Amino acid sequence: MRPRVSVIIPTYKRGGLLKRAIESVLNQTFDDFEIVVIDGARSEATRELVRSLGDGRIRYIPQRGKGISNARNLGVLKARGEFIAFLDDDDRWREDKLERQLELFKGLPKNYGLIYTAFTYYYLERGKVLGIKHPKAVGNVYSYLLKDNITGTSTIMVKRECFKRAGIFRENFPTCEDWDMWLRMSRICLFGAIDESLVDYSIHSGQFSFAKYLAGRYRMIEEHGDIRHNPKVLSYHLLQIGLLKLLGGDRSGAEDMLRAFRLNPAMRDNFTDVVTSLFDVRTKIYILKFLGIL
Repeated sequence: MRPRVSVIIPTYKRGGLLKRAIESVLNQTFDDFEIVVIDGARSEATRELVRSLGDGRIRYIPQRGKGISNARNLGVLKARGEFIAFLDDDDRWREDKLERQLELFKGLPKNYGLIYTAFTYYYLERGKVLGIKHPKAVGNVYSYLLKDNITGTSTIMVKRECFKRAGIFRENFPTCEDWDMWLRMSRICLFGAIDESLVDYSIHSGQFSFAKYLAGRYRMIEEHGDIRHNPKVLSYHLLQIGLLKLLGGDRSGAEDMLRAFRLNPAMRDNFTDVVTSLFDVRTKIYILKFLGIL
C-alpha cells in the first residue's frame, strides 16, 4: 500500500544530524509516511544508520554526489506518496508538522497544491534560537516570490502531482534552486501557510558561501523573464544584492545599486521594501554570516 506522505531527506556525511532529522519524522503524530534518504556520499556508515533504526518505512537510496537538487529530484522520482515533504539532514520537525499540514489541506480548495509553515532559526553551536521566519503570503504568492524566497524547503508539503506540471529542481543553480522551484510552483497552484513554527532550521559554521549565494541570485534574474524584464522587480533585486555586497565589504555592490537606480530612479515600491527586508530574520542571518559572526 502506498504511503500518504513521502519525506525526502538528502544527506551528505552528517550522521549525527541525520539521525536527529529522521527521529523527528519517526516521532510525528501522523504515521502514514515513508522516509526516502538520498545519500550523496554513498556512505556505509549512513546505510548502517538507516538499518540500525529498524523501521521499514525508511528507504536508503545511494546517489552519485551530484548535489542537492539532483538528490531532491531523485527523491521526487522515487516517492510513492500522494504528498511530498522535504527535510534537510541538519533540520528537524516539531511532532505535529505533518498532521497539521494534512489537516489544512483538507479544508482548502483543490487548486491549493503547497503548504508551508513558519520556522525557527536554530544556532546549533550555541543551542540558541536566532528568530522565527513567518509566512509572508498565502493564495497566489507569485508576485511575492518574484522578489523574495518567502519559505524554507524543510517546511514544505506539496502534492506530488504538482511536480508533473511545474517540473523538478533545476540542477544548474549554484544556490537558490529551492526559490526557483517554488516560484515556478506558484504559477500552477495556490499556497497555504501555517503561521506557527513547526521546523527548526539549523544554522552552523561552514554552511554558507556568499559567492555561491550571489551566483544563485544572478541566476534567478537570468532564468525568470518576469524578473529580468520588469524594471521595478529587477531594480529590487539589484538594490538588495548591492546592499548585501557592500555590507560584506564588496565595493562592486555600488555598481549593482547604480544600475538599480537607473532602472527605477524614484525607487517606487522598492526602497522601503528593501530596507524592510534588511530587518527580516533571514536577511539578518545572511548578513551575520557574510560578516563572519555566525
